[in-house]
Amino acid sequence: MFVKGLKEGWNNIRIRKKMIGIYAISVLLPVFFVSLYLTYSMSNAVYSRMVNEAKTDTVRVRDRVNELLYLMTNISDKIYFDKQLKNIISTKYSSFLEFNNACKSYPALKEYIQYYSQIEAITLYVDNSTMWDNGFFVKTTDTVRKEDWYKAAVRSGGNMIWQCFYNNDNNSYYLALVRRIRIDDNGNYAVMVMRVSYSYLTSVIQNEKTTMLMTVDNDRIVLADDRKKLGTKIDLKGLTAVSGDSEQFLKDVSYENRKVFIVHDSFLPQKTRSTIQIINITPTSDITRQVIDTYTTGILIALISLVAPVMLMVLFTGNFSKRILFIRTQIHRAASGDLDISPGISGSDEIAELYKDLIKMIGDMKKLLQENYEHKLQQQKLLTKQNEAQFKMLASQINPHFLFNTLESIRMKAFVCGQREIATVIKLLGKSMRSLLELDDNPQPLKSELDFVRNYLEIQKFRFAERVDYTIDVQDGIDEKILKVLPLLIQPIVENAFVHGLEQKEGHGRIDIIVNRYNENIMVIVKDDGLGMEAEKLEEVHCKIKESGGKTGKSIGLSNVNQRIKLYYGESYGIRVDSSPGTGTTVWISFPEQCLKIYGRNDNQNAQGFNH
Repeated sequence: MFVKGLKEGWNNIRIRKKMIGIYAISVLLPVFFVSLYLTYSMSNAVYSRMVNEAKTDTVRVRDRVNELLYLMTNISDKIYFDKQLKNIISTKYSSFLEFNNACKSYPALKEYIQYYSQIEAITLYVDNSTMWDNGFFVKTTDTVRKEDWYKAAVRSGGNMIWQCFYNNDNNSYYLALVRRIRIDDNGNYAVMVMRVSYSYLTSVIQNEKTTMLMTVDNDRIVLADDRKKLGTKIDLKGLTAVSGDSEQFLKDVSYENRKVFIVHDSFLPQKTRSTIQIINITPTSDITRQVIDTYTTGILIALISLVAPVMLMVLFTGNFSKRILFIRTQIHRAASGDLDISPGISGSDEIAELYKDLIKMIGDMKKLLQENYEHKLQQQKLLTKQNEAQFKMLASQINPHFLFNTLESIRMKAFVCGQREIATVIKLLGKSMRSLLELDDNPQPLKSELDFVRNYLEIQKFRFAERVDYTIDVQDGIDEKILKVLPLLIQPIVENAFVHGLEQKEGHGRIDIIVNRYNENIMVIVKDDGLGMEAEKLEEVHCKIKESGGKTGKSIGLSNVNQRIKLYYGESYGIRVDSSPGTGTTVWISFPEQCLKIYGRNDNQNAQGFNH
């Protein structure tokens, strides 16, 4: 009773008030809560995306730096084991000319700098007093021996270490690979310093949107977008000094009087004992700005979602009376016999449903009239088709078997009369005709196509007697019975070879057919030693082959074959023609081998054929 009373009460309410209640319950409240949820989710998504982008950028910079350092360690190994270099350092020189000649005979260090833009300089500090300083070789002084990097290199025992150096020439810091090189078994050694090109190193971070820093062993900065930061130490609370491979993430950290979040990625380059740190610094304000933009967008969407339904509701209530008047007018027209009423009411409420039923009823009436008319047309079409079928039956009364039986009778007569050659040719002709009648558009075994070509060649050989010879060569590993090809692709090419190449040639002629595999494709080559073509004629043939329907000239069969191949297998395949006067003509036909091994066409049409 309660439900029934509720329904009756609802039906008594005006539609305008119903719409307002439905709008408040089903639109206002859901949109409000959904907007809050989506705005919160979007802000979290923005934050997560910024963090993930920072991590990705850091990993990308780390990988590029690691590639650079790995290159320099490989070059360091070459220098470390270079016997000629050790011989130059250990030799005692009597004059500068002798030393200079020795350096000229060893251009390796200079070539490393020339060929590798990653290297800015290579310096070897030596204890040989008979050598002169020339940029590559520098005598070790007491001041150098007191340097921390020199002591670290001596202690390393030949292991490679990375150091942050100060360059007095341009008052700047740079990254260098330091290594002690043993010269002989007497304990003599040299210290190599291989300096990294700072311009190349900065190219690693030049396209980054955030601040990127790089340090060595948690010490001084050796790479930054601002050169003033080079050689300084980074001071970030919460950033732990680590060695080896590790990753840290800090948020809401103070850096240069602003809040930032940090992605810290450290790694140990191969063959070295120094840890490289990549530090990505992103201002928190960037995230805040995007979050605010997200909140603004969410509020704007919520307002649009709330205002738009109100406008629609006002439009509906104003249009309601028009809909009632419209349906009454259309019913009156239908009652008067006018069945061409307008489908002018949309929606799914009671008024719309009523009007749809009216339209359906009138539509059924019109359909009955239309079906009666179409039935008469169908009867007329059926009569026409019956007449066509009778005509085709009369035209097809000559059975193909009659033709084959006649040829067989002629062949037997020739055989009995001792004309075995004629009998053989008639047999080949019958096989060719039967093959043509049985062909359809489906791919057939390569063997069937080659047998058809072979029959054609034998018939032509009978015509030309000893003037014509041919060969058919199939590469080992190609199974003629399994491999499928489209029918009548090879025979038109062979026929062109006879008609345009050999018929008008004086003397002996030859056609060679080669089937082989090339880059997972099948290549069929038809080559004749006929008259050939001039360059202008060959260019004309090429143009007609590319056309979709050449009508004249030598390219009749070639154009059709080329278009069939491209339509079935794709634009990467087709035919190519080459010819020269007096030497003959060669035609290449390419197919995708994978497509040919199945009965139907598949999607693998992206394989490469040959370059046209």
